[in-house]
Amino acid sequence: MAMAEPLNLGQASDDELARRVREIMAEMTPLEESLGRLRAQIQQVVSEQKKRERSLHLKARMQVRTTVAQGQMPTLQQVAESSNDLVPPEASLASLRFFRDSGTEIGLGYATGREPTVWMTNGSSTAAVKTVAEIRSRFLEGWDFGTAAHPGVRIHIPNSRTEKILQPSEVFVGLKGGD
Repeated sequence: MAMAEPLNLGQASDDELARRVREIMAEMTPLEESLGRLRAQIQQVVSEQKKRERSLHLKARMQVRTTVAQGQMPTLQQVAESSNDLVPPEASLASLRFFRDSGTEIGLGYATGREPTVWMTNGSSTAAVKTVAEIRSRFLEGWDFGTAAHPGVRIHIPNSRTEKILQPSEVFVGLKGGD
Protein backbone atom coordinates (compact mmCIF):
# COMPACT_ATOMS: atom_id res chain seq x y z
CA MET A 1 0.00 0.00 0.00
CA ALA A 2 3.00 2.27 -0.12
CA MET A 3 2.44 5.39 -2.10
CA ALA A 4 4.37 5.70 -5.35
CA GLU A 5 5.35 9.33 -4.73
CA PRO A 6 6.30 10.79 -1.39
CA LEU A 7 3.67 13.16 -0.12
CA ASN A 8 4.80 16.72 0.53
CA LEU A 9 3.36 16.97 4.02
CA GLY A 10 3.50 20.76 4.12
CA GLN A 11 1.25 21.04 1.09
CA ALA A 12 -1.06 18.07 1.81
CA SER A 13 -4.65 18.63 2.80
CA ASP A 14 -6.03 17.40 6.11
CA ASP A 15 -7.86 14.60 4.28
CA GLU A 16 -4.63 13.48 2.55
CA LEU A 17 -2.78 13.44 5.89
CA ALA A 18 -5.56 11.41 7.54
CA ARG A 19 -5.58 8.98 4.59
CA ARG A 20 -1.79 8.60 4.81
CA VAL A 21 -1.99 7.87 8.55
CA ARG A 22 -4.59 5.14 7.84
CA GLU A 23 -2.37 3.64 5.11
CA ILE A 24 0.70 3.57 7.35
CA MET A 25 -1.30 2.01 10.21
CA ALA A 26 -2.64 -0.62 7.79
CA GLU A 27 0.96 -1.45 6.79
CA MET A 28 1.97 -1.72 10.48
CA THR A 29 -0.81 -4.12 11.55
CA PRO A 30 0.72 -7.37 10.20
CA LEU A 31 4.15 -6.32 11.47
CA GLU A 32 2.79 -5.69 14.97
CA GLU A 33 1.06 -9.08 14.94
CA SER A 34 4.34 -10.75 13.92
CA LEU A 35 6.21 -8.87 16.66
CA GLY A 36 3.63 -9.98 19.21
CA ARG A 37 4.07 -13.63 18.18
CA LEU A 38 7.87 -13.30 18.31
CA ARG A 39 7.74 -11.69 21.77
CA ALA A 40 5.55 -14.54 23.02
CA GLN A 41 8.02 -17.09 21.62
CA ILE A 42 10.94 -15.28 23.27
CA GLN A 43 9.11 -15.33 26.62
CA GLN A 44 8.54 -19.09 26.29
CA VAL A 45 12.22 -19.73 25.54
CA VAL A 46 13.43 -17.42 28.34
CA SER A 47 10.99 -19.05 30.75
CA GLU A 48 12.38 -22.50 29.90
CA GLN A 49 15.96 -21.22 30.33
CA LYS A 50 15.15 -19.81 33.77
CA LYS A 51 13.39 -23.03 34.76
CA ARG A 52 16.48 -25.07 33.81
CA GLU A 53 18.87 -22.65 35.55
CA ARG A 54 16.76 -22.78 38.71
CA SER A 55 16.67 -26.58 38.57
CA LEU A 56 20.47 -26.75 38.24
CA HIS A 57 20.87 -24.27 41.09
CA LEU A 58 18.58 -26.31 43.36
CA LYS A 59 20.39 -29.55 42.47
CA ALA A 60 23.74 -27.94 43.28
CA ARG A 61 22.44 -26.70 46.64
CA MET A 62 20.99 -30.14 47.41
CA GLN A 63 24.38 -31.71 46.61
CA VAL A 64 26.10 -29.31 49.01
CA ARG A 65 23.52 -30.03 51.74
CA THR A 66 24.05 -33.77 51.27
CA THR A 67 27.84 -33.39 51.37
CA VAL A 68 27.61 -31.27 54.53
CA ALA A 69 25.18 -33.70 56.18
CA GLN A 70 27.53 -36.61 55.46
CA GLY A 71 30.40 -34.71 57.09
CA GLN A 72 32.38 -34.61 53.84
CA MET A 73 32.86 -30.85 53.78
CA PRO A 74 35.00 -29.28 56.52
CA THR A 75 34.06 -26.12 58.36
CA LEU A 76 36.33 -23.11 58.55
CA GLN A 77 36.82 -23.97 62.24
CA GLN A 78 37.98 -27.49 61.34
CA VAL A 79 40.33 -26.13 58.67
CA ALA A 80 41.89 -23.76 61.22
CA GLU A 81 42.25 -26.47 63.90
CA SER A 82 43.36 -29.31 61.64
CA SER A 83 46.95 -30.38 61.31
CA ASN A 84 46.10 -32.50 58.28
CA ASP A 85 45.23 -31.00 54.94
CA LEU A 86 41.45 -30.82 54.76
CA VAL A 87 42.15 -28.19 52.12
CA PRO A 88 45.56 -27.40 50.62
CA PRO A 89 47.47 -25.27 53.14
CA GLU A 90 48.85 -23.02 50.41
CA ALA A 91 45.34 -22.25 49.12
CA SER A 92 44.20 -18.67 49.03
CA LEU A 93 40.65 -18.01 50.16
CA ALA A 94 39.92 -16.84 46.59
CA SER A 95 40.66 -20.39 45.35
CA LEU A 96 37.99 -21.92 47.62
CA ARG A 97 34.20 -21.86 47.80
CA PHE A 98 32.23 -21.27 50.98
CA PHE A 99 28.75 -22.45 51.91
CA ARG A 100 26.16 -22.42 54.66
CA ASP A 101 24.59 -25.72 55.76
CA SER A 102 21.54 -24.80 53.64
CA GLY A 103 23.71 -25.16 50.53
CA THR A 104 23.79 -21.42 49.89
CA GLU A 105 27.12 -20.24 48.51
CA ILE A 106 28.54 -17.31 50.45
CA GLY A 107 31.44 -14.92 50.18
CA LEU A 108 33.86 -14.13 52.99
CA GLY A 109 34.39 -10.60 54.22
CA TYR A 110 32.58 -7.45 53.23
CA ALA A 111 30.20 -7.53 50.28
CA THR A 112 32.16 -4.67 48.72
CA GLY A 113 35.54 -6.40 49.21
CA ARG A 114 37.61 -7.31 46.18
CA GLU A 115 38.72 -10.69 47.49
CA PRO A 116 37.64 -13.07 50.25
CA THR A 117 38.97 -12.01 53.64
CA VAL A 118 38.69 -13.40 57.15
CA TRP A 119 39.38 -11.08 60.07
CA MET A 120 41.23 -12.51 63.03
CA THR A 121 42.09 -10.97 66.39
CA ASN A 122 44.26 -11.72 69.39
CA GLY A 123 42.35 -9.23 71.53
CA SER A 124 44.65 -6.29 70.94
CA SER A 125 45.37 -6.57 67.21
CA THR A 126 43.23 -7.42 64.19
CA ALA A 127 44.49 -8.78 60.87
CA ALA A 128 42.92 -9.42 57.48
CA VAL A 129 43.78 -13.00 56.50
CA LYS A 130 43.59 -14.25 52.92
CA THR A 131 45.14 -17.75 52.92
CA VAL A 132 44.53 -21.05 54.68
CA ALA A 133 48.14 -21.07 55.93
CA GLU A 134 47.65 -17.66 57.58
CA ILE A 135 44.42 -18.82 59.24
CA ARG A 136 46.13 -21.93 60.65
CA SER A 137 49.20 -20.00 61.77
CA ARG A 138 47.26 -17.31 63.57
CA PHE A 139 44.82 -19.84 65.07
CA LEU A 140 47.76 -21.85 66.51
CA GLU A 141 49.07 -18.59 68.02
CA GLY A 142 45.75 -18.17 69.87
CA TRP A 143 44.02 -15.75 67.51
CA ASP A 144 40.23 -15.99 67.13
CA PHE A 145 37.98 -15.33 64.16
CA GLY A 146 36.52 -11.83 63.88
CA THR A 147 37.34 -8.59 65.61
CA ALA A 148 37.14 -7.66 69.27
CA ALA A 149 33.82 -5.92 68.61
CA HIS A 150 32.41 -8.58 66.24
CA PRO A 151 33.63 -12.12 66.90
CA GLY A 152 32.99 -14.64 64.13
CA VAL A 153 33.28 -14.73 60.36
CA ARG A 154 31.79 -11.91 58.30
CA ILE A 155 30.01 -13.37 55.28
CA HIS A 156 27.91 -11.96 52.47
CA ILE A 157 25.58 -13.31 49.84
CA PRO A 158 27.31 -12.93 46.43
CA ASN A 159 25.88 -10.22 44.19
CA SER A 160 24.15 -8.54 47.11
CA ARG A 161 25.06 -6.28 49.99
CA THR A 162 23.59 -8.65 52.56
CA GLU A 163 26.16 -9.29 55.28
CA LYS A 164 26.08 -11.36 58.44
CA ILE A 165 28.49 -12.69 61.03
CA LEU A 166 28.56 -16.47 61.57
CA GLN A 167 30.54 -18.77 63.75
CA PRO A 168 33.43 -20.44 61.87
CA SER A 169 31.74 -23.79 62.58
CA GLU A 170 28.82 -22.63 60.38
CA VAL A 171 30.96 -21.85 57.31
CA PHE A 172 31.71 -24.88 55.13
CA VAL A 173 34.70 -24.97 52.79
CA GLY A 174 34.86 -26.58 49.37
CA LEU A 175 37.39 -26.61 46.57
CA LYS A 176 36.43 -24.75 43.41
CA GLY A 177 35.25 -27.18 40.78
CA GLY A 178 35.19 -30.19 43.08
CA ASP A 179 33.38 -29.37 46.31
